[in-house]
Amino acid sequence: MRNLPSINASYWLTLVAASIFGTNTGDFVASYLHIGHLAGLPYMALIFGAILLVARWARHSHALYFWAAIITMRTAATNVGDAFHDFHVPYGVCIPIVLVLFATSVLLYRRVTGSSGSNDATVRVNSAYWIAMMLAGVLGTIGGDFASFRLGLTPLGAACVFGGLIAASLWWFRKTAALLDPVPYWATVALIRTGGTAAGDALAEALRLAPSTALTGFIFVGLVLYFCAFQSTGKAQPRAAPT
Repeated sequence: MRNLPSINASYWLTLVAASIFGTNTGDFVASYLHIGHLAGLPYMALIFGAILLVARWARHSHALYFWAAIITMRTAATNVGDAFHDFHVPYGVCIPIVLVLFATSVLLYRRVTGSSGSNDATVRVNSAYWIAMMLAGVLGTIGGDFASFRLGLTPLGAACVFGGLIAASLWWFRKTAALLDPVPYWATVALIRTGGTAAGDALAEALRLAPSTALTGFIFVGLVLYFCAFQSTGKAQPRAAPT
């Protein structure tokens, strides 16, 4: 993608909204549309690929393409995470497996892109980025469900706990000027994905799934439009992979 959002407070707020909305859209696709958790993945992959192609070929680059890809991937990640329940895979098995895969993807991203550096306005988005983002979503789905239901925090309680962890992570990594380095960045993204799962489930319990999806979608789209209309965007600068 040629035009990417600057990594600032608006970016993180929109990413939180995308995580919550994506939790609801994943459940909506699987339950309300009766597609199931895995049957809809090829269609989401086609949509995701189409977004990337349009973003590549469009005459005018825009951060809207980035956010459209993010929400498509988050929807798919929610269903992949929930599919573990369909196959009765225990948390003690699926969490370590996905955690190892996610950590490996972060190391791959760091190897490909190097350290972002505290003075950069954005992060590099490439195939390694999307692999890590997908696995962060899967891990967040499983982790959010584990905290909500297995640890007994309830979705609302888990959302509050991870909300605090997200705030602490953003504050600390910004203070140490490390937020855009690969490991701090992806650790924060994983926390956001986990908290977003719990928050989406909490809203679905309180409002029911369809109204919750409509509400979180309205908030997400509103933030994206505000972000794109009134906030600056940064163009990704290619960096040579370390030798």
